[in-house]
Amino acid sequence: MPAITAKLNHLRIAPRKVRAVADIIRGQDVDMAKAQLKYLARSSARPLEKLLNSAVAGAKHNLGLDESYLYIKEIVVDEGMKLKRFKPKGFGMTMPIQKKTSHVRLVLDELPEQKKKRKEALLANRPKFEETKKEEAVKGETEEKKVRTEPKLRSEKEMSRGSKRGAFGGMKTLGRKLFRRKSI
Repeated sequence: MPAITAKLNHLRIAPRKVRAVADIIRGQDVDMAKAQLKYLARSSARPLEKLLNSAVAGAKHNLGLDESYLYIKEIVVDEGMKLKRFKPKGFGMTMPIQKKTSHVRLVLDELPEQKKKRKEALLANRPKFEETKKEEAVKGETEEKKVRTEPKLRSEKEMSRGSKRGAFGGMKTLGRKLFRRKSI
């Protein structure tokens, strides 16, 4: 299973303050972490809650995972760029100020017992090889063919939706993706 990752870059809160909240939720299951972030009186709790919700939504939509079986495997808070400003002081002097930013990376994973059940279910539904009847070739020889029966990968609705995107796979929406802004 691929890792479920969500990132939050250029958060305008110092990394030291974000790490204090990240340490509280590291290793917890998603429901418990959401409850803690909801009632935590720290400024970095709201952006981290939003990031967690984003990661859970990605796990549900992209991989079809259930929220109750997810936990926070890893949460890393790195230092981002610093905005350099100056503050006036006495006697005509100025003092530098560094407004720090944070980069947060959140990785979700399934609980181990649920992962084992999911693997067994995938193995049970794996495509099987079936032997077909011997078919006559053009020259009159007989040969055996193995036919692979696969489960239907995409529904008709998904196939028709994909054809609407055109030959370039959605180039019309590329401009929207390039120029949208993230809000925190």
